[in-house]
Amino acid sequence: MPFETVLMLRRALAPGGVLAVLGLYPVRTVTDFVWALPALSLLRADRLLGRRRAAPAVQIPLVWPPPLSYDRTRAESARLLPGSTLRRLLLWRYLLVYRA
Repeated sequence: MPFETVLMLRRALAPGGVLAVLGLYPVRTVTDFVWALPALSLLRADRLLGRRRAAPAVQIPLVWPPPLSYDRTRAESARLLPGSTLRRLLLWRYLLVYRA
């Protein structure tokens, strides 16, 4: 969904409410690549161990590549959600938290 959607969600928050967004970012910078190394190592180890998983019963839509870089997401969240926090997670994900 477009990142500007957070404005609508922000307005819908009750006082003291929390908006949490789990999103994906593409690997575009050296910093992104360094943060991706643990995830790549885990995925490689999983593949080497030969783990096979059953296909999910429900088809999950795939959205790739993610539209905003991590740095751009940080800038947009600072602009649209002042006081929010953004942190990187494993597997090219980030967690954005805004408290009303």
